[in-house]
Amino acid sequence: MRRFVHVGGLARAGAHWGRASLAVLAGLVLLAGAGCSTGPAWVGVVNGMGVRLAPGSPGSPGAASPGGTTGPGGTTGPGGGHAGNPGGGAAGTTDGSGSRSGTGPGGSRGDVPGGPSGVTPGGPSGTGRAVLFGGDIPLTQEEPQLGRRLAIVRVYDLIGEHFPNRREATLMSQGSSILVSFDTYPGHGPSYASIAAGREDGTIRAFLDSVEQSAVKYRLRAIYVTFEHEADNQSKRAGLGSPAQFVRAWDHVHQLAVDAHLDWNQGGRLHWVLILMHHAYINKSAASYWPGAGEVDIIAADGYNKGGCRHGGQVGHGGQAPLVTPASLFSDAVSFAVAHGRVPVFIAEWGSVAYPSPDVRVNFIRQMQAFVDANPLVAATLYWDSQVPGCNYEINNSPSSLAALASMGRAPEMQGRLTGG
Repeated sequence: MRRFVHVGGLARAGAHWGRASLAVLAGLVLLAGAGCSTGPAWVGVVNGMGVRLAPGSPGSPGAASPGGTTGPGGTTGPGGGHAGNPGGGAAGTTDGSGSRSGTGPGGSRGDVPGGPSGVTPGGPSGTGRAVLFGGDIPLTQEEPQLGRRLAIVRVYDLIGEHFPNRREATLMSQGSSILVSFDTYPGHGPSYASIAAGREDGTIRAFLDSVEQSAVKYRLRAIYVTFEHEADNQSKRAGLGSPAQFVRAWDHVHQLAVDAHLDWNQGGRLHWVLILMHHAYINKSAASYWPGAGEVDIIAADGYNKGGCRHGGQVGHGGQAPLVTPASLFSDAVSFAVAHGRVPVFIAEWGSVAYPSPDVRVNFIRQMQAFVDANPLVAATLYWDSQVPGCNYEINNSPSSLAALASMGRAPEMQGRLTGG
């Protein structure tokens, strides 16, 4: 299967790699819409990366539209810049394109988290001074056109699934690191309270051990884990527990890794990434899901240029301009990172629908590169090369968009690598 419809963070690509999944979930997909589907339905999907859940379930682009929350106009983003951009002075400002129109602190990459560390090369982000350029599994199929290997690939697993599966092992053997979720799901997995009480300790500890062992086996200096990504999507988390219960579950899961000395600052290779939808940082609800700086190495956001597709409107409202920019989507996540100790930032899922005018998406991709340049805390960007019903973010349907993404991937500041450890 070359392409697939992303129906949640539990989805996978590549049907020819079929394998058994968690028994209670095998062959089932819950299409529980997030603005794209009208109601739940069960559909059998078993493919090479396991079982996938529905649009709007963990991993699909957030249901809430960013339009109207933060306009595409000028924003202020903390930080200096990548690629040798000058630093110093007040917080850096970015215009609507994400391009820097001012200066900011720490223009040198070595001045921000993720620079050289006395504990582990690369520091909390594991990336050193360069940015990791990556995406989801479907984007790996565009590597010949991109002219490079993805430095990091986004994958989605369930508590109870084995890591690595065949596809994940192949990716790591080819030199890509992994950002892997291990998630639960209402009605089909443990609640936050159950996890915090230790009832899943054996399963979770085995998963984390396997992630660490894989990093060692494939000589990855850093590998990235997140528990229950997009936990702020409460419409899809009913029954799992409150934000406070999520934090207690995260505390417990993270402590399992600490007790086993798996974390990067203990001599292990695990880096912990808190992934929320972008609007959690905009509406300030992210604070309710924050486990604390000692338990999160990287904060991350998922956000998209939807062009109205989530609401059944004409993409681009005539095709002339995006509703959002990277700056309007992600500047608040960077500000949150600054306020919480200058924690590194990952853009864990980003993408744009195609517009009637191809230049619109091309410009959005260029704006993303400018936004990363302007914000040195950003340590990775992962393009989500998939679709949900009504919203198609696949990049290979436009040669000019694919060329723009390839150009971004060739930029000097995007050459972060994690192999050779």
